[in-house]
Amino acid sequence: MMQEISAIIRASKFDDVQDALHAIGVEFFIFYDVKGVTFTKEQKGSYRGTTIYDSSSISRRKIEIIVPEIDASEVVDCIKKAAHTGVAGDGKIFVKDIRTSIRISI
Repeated sequence: MMQEISAIIRASKFDDVQDALHAIGVEFFIFYDVKGVTFTKEQKGSYRGTTIYDSSSISRRKIEIIVPEIDASEVVDCIKKAAHTGVAGDGKIFVKDIRTSIRISI
């Protein structure tokens, strides 16, 4: 069975994730820019003693990969390591089963 791995990561970590996926043999994946909104206030910094919070949308990149079930855990671990910064907002990874795949070119 195949699995779809969807990861939403910081745009700034995309190159690191791309290089890490290439290093483990991932030959193809889809990505696109997405934005999300958080309802928790994150401290952005301070100006003249006043704390500034960022409540606007957050720029992220979404990656979608289809892999055999046996390779899914390796790909997930690879993304987790490459996208990790240790700060809240590093992203999320979702794994779904793919029941059917149909090649259009045949």
